[in-house]
Amino acid sequence: MDLLSRETRKREGKWLTESHDERAVRWFHSSMSPPTDKPRTSAPGTTSARTRKTKQGAAGERRGVARPVTLAIDMGGSHIKAALLGATGRLVSERLRIDTPDPLTPKRLLQTLVAVAESLDAHDRVSVGVNGLVHGGCIYAIPVTAAPAFRGFDLASKLRRRGRRPVRLLNDAQMHGLGFIRGRGVEMVITLGTGLGSALFIDGKLGPHVQFLSGAGNEDVKGGDYGDLALHTLGRKRWSRRVGRLIELLRRLTNFDHLFIGGGNARQVSLDLPRDVTCGDNSAALLGAVRMWEWDVE
Repeated sequence: MDLLSRETRKREGKWLTESHDERAVRWFHSSMSPPTDKPRTSAPGTTSARTRKTKQGAAGERRGVARPVTLAIDMGGSHIKAALLGATGRLVSERLRIDTPDPLTPKRLLQTLVAVAESLDAHDRVSVGVNGLVHGGCIYAIPVTAAPAFRGFDLASKLRRRGRRPVRLLNDAQMHGLGFIRGRGVEMVITLGTGLGSALFIDGKLGPHVQFLSGAGNEDVKGGDYGDLALHTLGRKRWSRRVGRLIELLRRLTNFDHLFIGGGNARQVSLDLPRDVTCGDNSAALLGAVRMWEWDVE
């Protein structure tokens, strides 16, 4: 069954769909409207989603929007977020948010991303950030699943063939980082969400990937020592002190010139941060999705 079937699109308020385990897929907004050439004078209303458009129709909807239009997909351990961006990183659609498939398999991940791309069809290219070990457009591991089936999974090529548009794939923290960094010196990025993500940049180019493992006794805790569960278990103050110790560890490890904190839980960090540490939010992933095509990241 098509994850975004016509029957599904007729529902109002909340869209429901069927995956292999018949889970409900929740949308961040009750509608998704593609970019148009008419200026928006008020808050977007609730409208039904469109089915897949022809290339001619999609091109018409892009008139008035700086091209190329990028479909940005940010896959986290709990949710997948997506939006359309103009050439400068400006948001030109409403944001979409659905649950990450659980259990997560390569087939279900591909089906979900294809459905997202079809629902936001007015785009020229696709940028995907995945919460795992990524290289050359392939996924090699996703820590929250530990599923060996992801080893060497060529997601970029498969998504390119299904959508017939160019696709670039990075680790999600790397995509976030591209939205933060200035391209000078050693810049470290950490993302705090379901789990902990990290990316290192040296003079604007990707550096070695740093992967953190859970401490002894916490190996089975989803998200590890810095994720959602740790935050809820420890409380904001104790969790923030733990993040502070991580920052100092990274300072010794990388001798960074600047460290950026992103992700959904960045706002939960309750610390007096030094001048070389900046707290941001998830919006950096949007600009990072555009910069994936402009910066030397492959």
